[in-house]
Amino acid sequence: MRFRPIVVGALYPGITRGLSADLLATQALSGTGYPVCTSHVVAGDGVVTDVLNVPTDTVAAQLEHLFETRTPTSAKVGIIGATPTVDRVFDHLHSLDGPVVYDLTVSGPSGEDVVEQEGLEAIVERLSEPDLVTIRRTDAALVAGMEIPSLDDAQVAAQRIAQQGAEHVLIRCGKLPTHFYDQEGSPPDYALDLFFDGDDFALFEAPHLGGLRSHHGASSGLLLPLLHHLQTGMELEPALQKAKGRVSEALRALQQDEGDNPDATFFETLEEEPTMAEVQE
Repeated sequence: MRFRPIVVGALYPGITRGLSADLLATQALSGTGYPVCTSHVVAGDGVVTDVLNVPTDTVAAQLEHLFETRTPTSAKVGIIGATPTVDRVFDHLHSLDGPVVYDLTVSGPSGEDVVEQEGLEAIVERLSEPDLVTIRRTDAALVAGMEIPSLDDAQVAAQRIAQQGAEHVLIRCGKLPTHFYDQEGSPPDYALDLFFDGDDFALFEAPHLGGLRSHHGASSGLLLPLLHHLQTGMELEPALQKAKGRVSEALRALQQDEGDNPDATFFETLEEEPTMAEVQE
């Protein structure tokens, strides 16, 4: 089956983040992405100029058009925008015969607020519907209502998010000490993703790569390959492991790139399956 995901999210003018990164990652996987724009976020490099939500009826019209004229096979949801848009997006995705990954985003990497408290409450009401809810550590702290200074705390946060309805949770932790009492030392030099299936935890590790602060789109490089694997029928844990290995190889190539277009190097490398596992479970 061809990979034809709906990608719901924000447009970031001028940088490869949000919808533009989702579409490039889908293209790298030989797929065709169907974008649904929910917001225009004018932010990047630590500067936030404006966040302009697309009207809910306009978002719904985009989804209606796609379902009438195309045959999407899966969906990746990112920034949803206005509070009433939450229900309209998930109502439309009910008719989708394929996996849905929700990248729950409360605040953007540049500090932009993209979800109000009322919107977050609406999101929590629908957390049981995606096949996987994935979230950055900073946003997981907001949703779980707690600080996450260690991997132990991340486990508690994942359980709290699951108690709010999410069937499967992935917290993208980054570098993080294992235990609370380890905070004064340097955290392990690994980028950590913590997966919780409602019963058990799985930890996915890859070497932390420095010097990538200006790169955008790494989350798309993880989640679109993951969605692709899920569409083929792969279980969540092996799909996560393969996707983690793939994005790690692309980030390593990006780190070593000395050309004028490092983003192109990242997405070109994403086209290739990694030759050896770079993740530990």
